[in-house]
Amino acid sequence: MEATLLISALSLVLQAVAMIPREPRNRTREDEEALTALSDAYHSTHQYYEFLRDHPRDTSREVDVAFKWERVGILFRKYDVTLAERLNAKSRYWHDGATWSDKIIREAGIGLEDIRREVILRIKPVA
Repeated sequence: MEATLLISALSLVLQAVAMIPREPRNRTREDEEALTALSDAYHSTHQYYEFLRDHPRDTSREVDVAFKWERVGILFRKYDVTLAERLNAKSRYWHDGATWSDKIIREAGIGLEDIRREVILRIKPVA
């Protein structure tokens, strides 16, 4: 299931990042806040999956990841309500203890390396 979730997360992040101007000088403070929150949620999710390779599930970390995706959903509501709802679904997945089936994850459209590169490209200033 981890691969499905990573691919789904990548898809969500790419959609979200595409809504924000590429050049930093064209971004608002809200754009920067949304990108930073998105990056934080993505990296926290990736770090948690790495943690799970050698450790048992940690509900406090799952709640933290859920909170971060919820914040991203709130910040992206300004850009696209449908995408914001999908980001909030990702938050619910973690609030529910990461117990959704692969089928439900695919249906919710919430299921991480291409995203990392895209987020970095969007956050770094254009020379």
